[in-house]
Amino acid sequence: MNYYPIISILAFSMCFFLGAFIYQKNSRNELNKMVALLSVLVGFLALVEFLYRQAPNYQTAFFWLKISTIWPFVPSVLLNIALVLTLKEDTLKHKYYYLIYLPAIIITTLSLTTGLLLNGAVHTYWGWTYSYPENPILFNLMSLWTIVAAFTAGSLVFVHYIKSGSMVKIEAKYLFIGLFIPLLLSLLIDLIIPTFYIRVPEMTLTLSSIGIAIISYGIWKYQFPSLTSSVVAEKIVSNMSNFLLLLDSMGKINSINKSTTDLLGYEENELLGQNFSHIFVNQSTAGDLLSPESYNIFQQSGNLNNIDTAFRSKKNENIPVMLSISPIIEDKRIKGLVCIGNDIKDMKIAENEIKESLEDKKVLLREIHHRVKNNLQIISSLLNLQSDYLENEKDKNIFRDSQSRVKSMAIIHEKLYQSSNFSEIDFKGYIDSLTSYLFQSYPINPSKIKFESDIDDITLSMDTAIPCGLIINELVSNSLKYAFPDDRDGKIKIKLKSIDDHFVLEIEDNGIGFPDNFDIKDTESLGLKLVYSLTKQIDGQLELLVNEKTKFRIIFSEIEYKSRI
Repeated sequence: MNYYPIISILAFSMCFFLGAFIYQKNSRNELNKMVALLSVLVGFLALVEFLYRQAPNYQTAFFWLKISTIWPFVPSVLLNIALVLTLKEDTLKHKYYYLIYLPAIIITTLSLTTGLLLNGAVHTYWGWTYSYPENPILFNLMSLWTIVAAFTAGSLVFVHYIKSGSMVKIEAKYLFIGLFIPLLLSLLIDLIIPTFYIRVPEMTLTLSSIGIAIISYGIWKYQFPSLTSSVVAEKIVSNMSNFLLLLDSMGKINSINKSTTDLLGYEENELLGQNFSHIFVNQSTAGDLLSPESYNIFQQSGNLNNIDTAFRSKKNENIPVMLSISPIIEDKRIKGLVCIGNDIKDMKIAENEIKESLEDKKVLLREIHHRVKNNLQIISSLLNLQSDYLENEKDKNIFRDSQSRVKSMAIIHEKLYQSSNFSEIDFKGYIDSLTSYLFQSYPINPSKIKFESDIDDITLSMDTAIPCGLIINELVSNSLKYAFPDDRDGKIKIKLKSIDDHFVLEIEDNGIGFPDNFDIKDTESLGLKLVYSLTKQIDGQLELLVNEKTKFRIIFSEIEYKSRI
């Protein structure tokens, strides 16, 4: 009984089984695909070997021997595997990369169409086999191509093994042992020994099958492939929590990850090939993102980032998302687009809750300012009522001064109550309201004393506005009470300017002025003492300029907010 054909059919069965096993372990990985392809090719050649070894006659044996001359593709695939393993990505992308298959194509074509490689068939004790051609040129070229390709591939893998570490080193070891050691042994048996006119059974395919089994063991035990850049990219894309879509240049969906299908509720095949706009709530938004204007942005600046939009799920639910789009550019042309982002539904809910909470707090703050203003108004009214029971004019003036101070603070809270911004006050409007109140509070002739203002559009925080308001109140009140005796004509002017990072406040009148020896730091006037103290509170500088007019100049900066907790 001839056992050699049985060995070939067992090699065929093993190779096809292992090829399927290797492919299903990671069908997207290029290395797995190439090793699986090699397994199928070797398995097919093993089947052909079985058919010609146990062929019933010469014609059948010669036919299958002719088919077996596709063998030169095996070293080409080996070289391809070595290039994939060693991550020579520039070589893989090169337009001449597929020339590694050109020798196999030429040799196989010549062998199938001529008798240059296969002269005939002979029957031996292991079954039918090939006979050497009278002109061995093509046979020698095939042998040379096999040796060169195999040794080049083996050298690349071996160098990769030497340079690599950890799991990559183990992977390279199994590939080297599984692919190249059997090939070297088979070269010795099938090509070198026959040159000495010693015929032995061809063992290349059987040894290759054993080598593929060794690789499969490594894949099973160590979960090959190792973390090559392509594997890492695939794992990141498939496991990332962000959704990701890959579009072609026309905006059609070419690839998606699991997060995208989970988010939208679609199966992968339901989205592939669809236009990008298919998943948008507002399809015109997708049109804008893929418009010529957007493509110009891609060409110039590269990305469109943080686009707040909404997807529509399979169940017709609106899903708010934050989307970013990056172009894939080759040769200055946009080949595709990478769309990546997050589901921001929870963030939108939280944002709405914050907005509602802020709105509640705004209402509360407005109510607080309203009540503080009302309470200060009540205090002002009480002071006014109390002053009616006083007969001494000096005592009445004290009450009137206190009343105006309270009123100056009440106006600030009134302005805050009316404002949409509770942290800053329109100071120009505040000064107009305060001076209007003061001119009405003091017994002056409005036709005699005029008011003039030159105020920039300035906003101040409450921490700065209250001291400034009290200063203005004291100085304007002081001018109204003392600067224009005997019903004199006069003018009071307030000037407030913003210069660089500070403010200049000037309050002047053309009244009778102060004595020559007057010192504001050493005065008995409560109001002026208060002005001096408040100026220090806002870290300001106070000057009194006396010439034909009396002018107070205060230079200050915005007070930084100080926590009250």
